[in-house]
Amino acid sequence: MRLSLIFKYVVTILFFLSTSFLIPAVYSFFSKDGLTENFLFPPILMGALLLLALQIKEKVSDVNVKEALLVVALVWFLFPALSAMCYMETGAIPRFVDAYFESVSGFTTTGASILTDIESLPKSVLLWRSTTHWIGGIGFVVFSLSLLPLLGTGGAQLMRIEAAKAVEEKVLPRVKEVAKAILTVYIILTLLEIVLLKIVGLPLYEAVNHTFATVATGGFSTRNSSVGAFNSFLAEMIIAVFMILGALNLSLYYRAFKERNLKLFLSYYEVKSFLIIISISTIVTTLVLYFQNYYPNPITAFRYAFFQIATAATTTGFASTDYSSWPPFILALLMILALIGASSGSTAGGIKQFRFLVMVKTAMKELKKTAHPRLVYRISLGDKILDISLLNTIWAFISIYFSTTIIFGLALTLSGYDLITSFSASIACITSLGPGLGKVGPAGNFAFFSDFDKLLLSVEMLLGRLEIFPILALLIPEFWKEY
Repeated sequence: MRLSLIFKYVVTILFFLSTSFLIPAVYSFFSKDGLTENFLFPPILMGALLLLALQIKEKVSDVNVKEALLVVALVWFLFPALSAMCYMETGAIPRFVDAYFESVSGFTTTGASILTDIESLPKSVLLWRSTTHWIGGIGFVVFSLSLLPLLGTGGAQLMRIEAAKAVEEKVLPRVKEVAKAILTVYIILTLLEIVLLKIVGLPLYEAVNHTFATVATGGFSTRNSSVGAFNSFLAEMIIAVFMILGALNLSLYYRAFKERNLKLFLSYYEVKSFLIIISISTIVTTLVLYFQNYYPNPITAFRYAFFQIATAATTTGFASTDYSSWPPFILALLMILALIGASSGSTAGGIKQFRFLVMVKTAMKELKKTAHPRLVYRISLGDKILDISLLNTIWAFISIYFSTTIIFGLALTLSGYDLITSFSASIACITSLGPGLGKVGPAGNFAFFSDFDKLLLSVEMLLGRLEIFPILALLIPEFWKEY
């Protein structure tokens, strides 16, 4: 393990990412809120470290898989710490544990918050808070690899860990082109939503903040009552649609555009299954809310049902109403949708559609095998037959994912929290959903947790965002052995 090379990689990526602090710095300068210098501190600090890192002569293109794993993990753990320092410097969140939790929640696009009065914070701080979603949504390494030639060809290892599914699809011949294509699509979606939200009446500041959180499927809002504060049917529909667009495999957009074939995009198995699940869930939720007299007419019931189904299925976490009083069946459905998640290669969380489809198909095949013991079956997705090693990996992930959710939920109950709060908080953090049920519902937050519990949930958010294996691999003794 070449620590000097790892140091060079980590500092290089952190410096480049720290330039994102210029977004709130510029806003702060023109709004004259006196916080400009606080936002300039992180890039200055990382610039000084970069000068030191550049003295290392070892080639950065020679990173191996183990070193790439460590680099990705360190970047995801350290950049939130840099953001936490900024929150503390501005005075918005004075305690490190709280600031770190808020930063991890932002970068992992979880949307869980410890803030009790969001609207009291300076606008530049709220803009940074939304920016953490946008940066984290596209992925630190993908973002850096797209724009930072210094990473060179060795960045391919980082890309394979950060956005493995996008590379597996082989949409483009080179990893660097995959990253640039994904970032291009991401930026186009961002600009398009900002324009549409501005057209329907949202101020530019609100449009930018909510767009950053939407395309990243994050969920941070500038308002205490989230999107519901605008009471705008059109804004809610735009945000709901873009949550869904952000939850689809971003590389597919480029592929459909390149081949001028929209049918290819819509026929992709993850897209079809995801849209079907959202459609059925929305219809069922609308009917339940209407016939149980939660809303006076089907249109109003559909308005709130579609938005909350979209925000749960995409693991975004916005709220257009306080849904905590809805029927238990719907609340359970929202949690299940978050666990399933959206498409691979997207900004959303959950186990992802392709794993869910494998789980369902395997269960159906095993049922048939019970009736026909000699049956030999294979599992396919799209036009590809999955080999046994890939199936084992998928099932191992699903097992560890749900085990992790249960373990963290049980850990929270040891601190005395009720079952609904504990387990919904665990689900909300590992799936990147954000709000849960009980005390962490849409009208609550995570401020009441102890410092230990907040750090525990911060780790769970990072586990969910990096899909568990890259972080757990670091805990295995064999990882640190040289062969």
